Amino acid sequence: MSRISSLEVQLNNVKTLLRTMCDAVNAGIHTLMQHFEHPNPNKLIKIVVLDSEIDNLERAIDTLILQILATQQPLGYELRLAYACAKIAHHVERIGDAVESLARQLVNGDIPEQKEIFLEMLGNAKDLFQRSYSAMFEGDLTLIHEIHVLDDKVDFKQRELYRIAKTILKKNTKDSIDKALRIISMSSKIEKIADLCCNWAEQIDLAENGVMRRKIHKQKYRLIFMDNVGGLQASIAASILYQNVKEIVDLSVVASQPMKSNNILNFSNILAEYEITPQIFPIARIPSMNWNKALMLIILGNFELPKEELEVVPYKTVQIIWPEINFFPDELENDGKKFKEFVTLLQERTNQLVQIIARTQTQNE
Repeated sequence: MSRISSLEVQLNNVKTLLRTMCDAVNAGIHTLMQHFEHPNPNKLIKIVVLDSEIDNLERAIDTLILQILATQQPLGYELRLAYACAKIAHHVERIGDAVESLARQLVNGDIPEQKEIFLEMLGNAKDLFQRSYSAMFEGDLTLIHEIHVLDDKVDFKQRELYRIAKTILKKNTKDSIDKALRIISMSSKIEKIADLCCNWAEQIDLAENGVMRRKIHKQKYRLIFMDNVGGLQASIAASILYQNVKEIVDLSVVASQPMKSNNILNFSNILAEYEITPQIFPIARIPSMNWNKALMLIILGNFELPKEELEVVPYKTVQIIWPEINFFPDELENDGKKFKEFVTLLQERTNQLVQIIARTQTQNE
């Protein structure tokens, strides 16, 4: 019995240190938000000083966990908890680093003109932090269900700030370059805080349940197909790919012009000969498309997008062009040879894409 009691005491000591560490970081985030509303460089300097204390707490937690593993040989829940605490301490320390870096940038410069957007990002990041904190120390795991919805909001605001930064960069002056780089740097650090809070939530779920439940996993990445013939080619390409990757990624279709008379259901019988089931995808235009989690934009055909539309596509979204997939809907519907050539080319391309996605999935696991 003494061994169990000792293990419980040691794990409680780890959680006490971890809570102290989290409280310090949470205070730093709160100070950052206050500074945007009421600038006070003296309080920001305290965040910079506090960072060394956070580093010391992480080292103390690592030492305690090593002692637990060496002397108690924990199993089951206790082992998962010890492992999770080590990972969480590392995540919280990295959040502290991001907070300290933001404090340094704000001490050395004015409040950005995009104050409201930054405040909204910080508010969502703080909410993520507090949800993970409450799940960890108060046992309310319902707070981390669907936590990545909040993370998506932070990502959306980051993309908005990136577009603003790109516009500022076009002025091509030293002052505009400095402003743009500052916006990019600060928004990236807030996005990093949000991501680390999600990692923290997943570790809590792992410790409590032995698995990271599907409901708090990040939303699937999305592949977006695009053509300049109203979305027909893109819809067929997405239908071919759908059966193989529907559990891994989401698929969407955009078009550079509205669809006219042709639609994918007109090709149901022909596609059935190739064992392809047509899927109905809503066809969007680039400006109205939800680019959240968009991993790839696959352009079918050889055409150029207007510059203002290209700027809407997130910089992280990989753009791939399949120039040989360049057919008109009428010739596909009326010429069997053309349709066979079209499907053959698409199957070759989509098979390559399936292999890339499968390898990426294996590496992530």
